[in-house]
Amino acid sequence: MEGKKNSTLLKRILFGLMMLALVFPMLQHKFKWLKETPLNGAFELLERPVFSYEAWFEGTYQDQRTDYLNQNVGFRNNMVRTYNQWHFSFYKQANANGVVIGKDNYLYEENYIKAHRGLDFRGEEVIQEQVERLAKVSDTLQKLGKHLVVLLAPGKASFYPEYIPGFWIQKRGPLTNLSRYSAKLKEQVIPTMNLNSWFIKNKGKMPYPLYPKTGIHWSKYGEIVMADTLIKFFNKMPGVQLPQLIVDSVKRKTEMWDTDDDIEKGMNLLFNIPDNEMGYPYFRVVKNPEKKYSKVLTVADSYFWGPFNGGMSRDLFNDGRFWYYNETIFPDSYESLLNVSDVDFQKELEENDVILIICTDANLFKFGFGFIEQAYDTYFPKK
Repeated sequence: MEGKKNSTLLKRILFGLMMLALVFPMLQHKFKWLKETPLNGAFELLERPVFSYEAWFEGTYQDQRTDYLNQNVGFRNNMVRTYNQWHFSFYKQANANGVVIGKDNYLYEENYIKAHRGLDFRGEEVIQEQVERLAKVSDTLQKLGKHLVVLLAPGKASFYPEYIPGFWIQKRGPLTNLSRYSAKLKEQVIPTMNLNSWFIKNKGKMPYPLYPKTGIHWSKYGEIVMADTLIKFFNKMPGVQLPQLIVDSVKRKTEMWDTDDDIEKGMNLLFNIPDNEMGYPYFRVVKNPEKKYSKVLTVADSYFWGPFNGGMSRDLFNDGRFWYYNETIFPDSYESLLNVSDVDFQKELEENDVILIICTDANLFKFGFGFIEQAYDTYFPKK
């Protein structure tokens, strides 16, 4: 008899817990008792659908309402993070598009490993033709008193090949885009900074890491190294003058700032992945009021976002613009969307003293992002 009572009590407790598990998310959605950390990543936040008889009878209101409730159910963010943490901790899987978990929890994006292993090679003829076109554009701009410079940015897999998972090591392409573009740019005597090879050469020799463990871009310290190197490179070119960059101090931290853990943020985990100690520079730009500084237009991928947000285009490049993937123009697009297709392409180029193309090895399969072809067609139109 006593056993039957205990069994009944246990069933009631389990039933009560089950009902609480169902009711709590609804109460959290309604009253927001507990603060939840928003999820990181690119996704569209749905607005609460407005009821109408037309939408009801068409069935669209019900679908929109279901999608809205699924996205806004209480504790959803924590449940997503718990699910992601489970897969990361027990299966070494990342529930984030294209993310690869390497040895010692070094994080990569798949396209960087493919670039390092030569799995995205464009082909010799394509690279040859594109660089020859770029050389003609560069010569034309030089005659107009302008300069074109290419900066080959480093890649995470090229910099940290020792942490790439073993199954990727077995895959190998014939050549890498980086090796061929580097060689062809040198043949055509196009001013080029190969920071990929420079970063690798100086790996472990710098006082602070040039690359983070859980991020995909160069570290904040690496950005300053790049900026200082670029200034020296530009100031050796005839007619080009950039201001002075002075680093006052560097703060050591194991808590990541800004983009130094951007991959990890996109994974939406419950717990932080332990990071290496990083260096965070405090710097300033010094200008001589008697000098006229050069204006630089930058055509680049996401590797320029960190330097751009740090004021590089504004303070060092004389308010030069940033053409993100040769599509969207910044800082103009912060206020109102402005695309490259909306402006006078030739006029925009010739208003600058230097045109800088920045591309990491993972994006060399689309080097220039259409800029080279557009510039070539501008100055060498088809008859």
